[in-house]
Amino acid sequence: MKRIPKLLSKTKLMRGFRCQKCIYLTIHRPELEPPVTPELQALFDQGNLVGETARTYLPGGKLVDCKPWEFGDALAKTRDLIADGTETIYEAAFEYMGCYARADIIQYSKTTERWSIYEVKSTTSVKPEHIQDVGLQTWIMAKSGLPIEKIHIMHLNRDCRFPQLDNLFLKVDVTNEMREHYPSVQPSVKTIFETISKNKEPDVELGPHCLEPNGCQFTAHCWKDMPTPSIFNLPGIRDRKWELFQEGIVALDDKRLTDLNDTQARIVNCFKTGERYIDAPAIQEAISTWEFPLVFLDFETINPAIPRYDGTGPYQQVPFQFSVHILESLTADCTHQEFLFTESSDPRPDLITALLKACGTAGSIVAYYGKFEAARISEMAVFSPEHSDALLALNARIVDPLPIFRAAVYDNAFQGSFSLKYVTPAILGDEQSYTGMDVANGGEAQRAFAEMIASKTTTERKKALELGLKDYCCKDTLVMADLVKWLYKQTLSA
Repeated sequence: MKRIPKLLSKTKLMRGFRCQKCIYLTIHRPELEPPVTPELQALFDQGNLVGETARTYLPGGKLVDCKPWEFGDALAKTRDLIADGTETIYEAAFEYMGCYARADIIQYSKTTERWSIYEVKSTTSVKPEHIQDVGLQTWIMAKSGLPIEKIHIMHLNRDCRFPQLDNLFLKVDVTNEMREHYPSVQPSVKTIFETISKNKEPDVELGPHCLEPNGCQFTAHCWKDMPTPSIFNLPGIRDRKWELFQEGIVALDDKRLTDLNDTQARIVNCFKTGERYIDAPAIQEAISTWEFPLVFLDFETINPAIPRYDGTGPYQQVPFQFSVHILESLTADCTHQEFLFTESSDPRPDLITALLKACGTAGSIVAYYGKFEAARISEMAVFSPEHSDALLALNARIVDPLPIFRAAVYDNAFQGSFSLKYVTPAILGDEQSYTGMDVANGGEAQRAFAEMIASKTTTERKKALELGLKDYCCKDTLVMADLVKWLYKQTLSA
């Protein structure tokens, strides 16, 4: 067994609060944990930016400027700052009985001679897991000898709008919740240290903790015997999957798997028969109202935690790119128009003008999960009143192939998902998959755009990112057109 570290960070300890097996594997089998993905790193970077920004709302403090792994230096610097009478400290470090935590912001009151804690979260509300997280941190800080007066969670204010960012954060007093949670912390910490001191991996049954509030790092290890597909691939199954799991119902061909909705029952039947499901009359009815030319539209968007464009709030989706393919008839070739904003300023003024020109005024606008495109267009109509009528006229033309696939088509290669990334290769062939593309999904598009507009990005790199973004967005609308052609083809037998 590997040696147990002298100090366990709050981040690792929280894994133990979630699952004893997770903390054991973290300490003794770190090789099972996959490397940090670009998606996860982007979340870390976002959280760091929000934390740094929060300091400007409680200004005048001093930063414990140490690397995350420099435990001893951070503890020593914190002690020095407190001894010197520093009233506001950022990233203060504390330790108790092998448990280590850093506080986003602490503030001292000369009146009460106690400290207030401000833990910053990059969400727009206080979540249950935050209470547990801050509870552990408060316990470490209090046990280390820090006299605490109040505990707050600072989170982003969903009602804040750029450029008025004076109300970007809301401060929620959770002191009373901490008092309720406090007695349970020490027993939980004791159990964690007992678990990691053992020579055997604990036997912990799969459960909601594997997936919530986010996926566990060791799912590939713990779920290695899970059949694929399984009940966990059924759309809309929600919490019932765990009820079924407890009853031993996991495989899709289990005869006890009943009381399913139409979509779930269809997926199970296709799994059993191995046959593709197509309801040609339903397809025909759904597309009978669509009008040519068909205008295939897809947006790529950025949704920064800290708003940066006029009138936008935290995490509001702002389009920076679109692709439009136009199909005049089923026998015609598609024509293509595209727009990609490449500057750091607001992309919407230029995008709106280009979008209205590309979409024209005739024909159905086809958007996969069209609610997303419609919502962005509605937001742009508010942003640009002079274009409001024309933009809302686009929304009136939107049709969506996603509900058609969900109700009338299923292939086992969908793997329970009706995402374009699964439907496309299943229907059009593996050569149409997104695998191997420089930009292969919406998250990658967001990160590519952020890198492209960054001042430090080289001209050569900007061009490569621009090409990758254009290829990806173009592919979305091109495969949409091919999928719709396929739908029309199925109606010939209806």
